[in-house]
Amino acid sequence: MRRLVISLFVLGSIVSCQPKKETFLSKIKLTDLQGQTLDSEQFENKIVILNLWATWCKPCIKEMPDLVKMQNELSDDFVLLLASDESLEKIQQFTERRPFDLTFAQIQTSIESLGVYSLPTTFVIGKDGQLLETLVGARKWDSPEQIEQLKTYQK
Repeated sequence: MRRLVISLFVLGSIVSCQPKKETFLSKIKLTDLQGQTLDSEQFENKIVILNLWATWCKPCIKEMPDLVKMQNELSDDFVLLLASDESLEKIQQFTERRPFDLTFAQIQTSIESLGVYSLPTTFVIGKDGQLLETLVGARKWDSPEQIEQLKTYQK
């Protein structure tokens, strides 16, 4: 009996020490506009729409009003983040000049390492942190078709 208890204790210790499964979302390092790291765990059980953009990208800026409308149409199951690889100062200056009701962040991960070579590029990331879809180029985010497509990921 004692061996069984010890064996179960050792097995439990090994299992609990296993590293967490790496997900697409956990590979992405983001900071908020105050320079604080955003932990991927705070987005657990949420569908993350990660829109990569730049202050110099006209199509990126043009789609922002539609992103605001889309965000208002989606449930709390979704989190919309707009991330740029530019400096925090540059992103902050942009948000001061154009006060969109959106959550902006700085991406620390090289966007090229994520396979991004044009902007805007949007990742739809599932509740488990895995990549569901990559959307390249600007879109009409507030269209009924686009919103319905995103809602299919809730199931």
